[in-house]
Amino acid sequence: MATLDEARSAKAALREKVTGLDGVIGVGVAPEFTASIGQPPREYPGRKQAKSPASRSPVEVLSEDELVEQVAGPGGSWVLQVNVTDARLVDKIPEEIDDVAVRVRVVGAVRAG
Repeated sequence: MATLDEARSAKAALREKVTGLDGVIGVGVAPEFTASIGQPPREYPGRKQAKSPASRSPVEVLSEDELVEQVAGPGGSWVLQVNVTDARLVDKIPEEIDDVAVRVRVVGAVRAG
């Protein structure tokens, strides 16, 4: 489990490791949510459910007065997240940097809409 400050410090080291890997489109700090599959998500202070008018599906929205430190909830842990456009990059990204877990998410390429 990493604190927000630990994750922020490890982010620079992770950036150095992934520099030059074509297909890495984002490196950041993210809360490590601990909801189990099939279980309802944990409630977080400052979050509310909103309905998307187009899809009618619930969307999580942060309230405007939410501080980033509050997102993980009390005792929450933080991870580093790397967004990539190619699944073959997953094995080239370390699983941990400076005792902070690294989560890799394969996403589509970022394009102007």
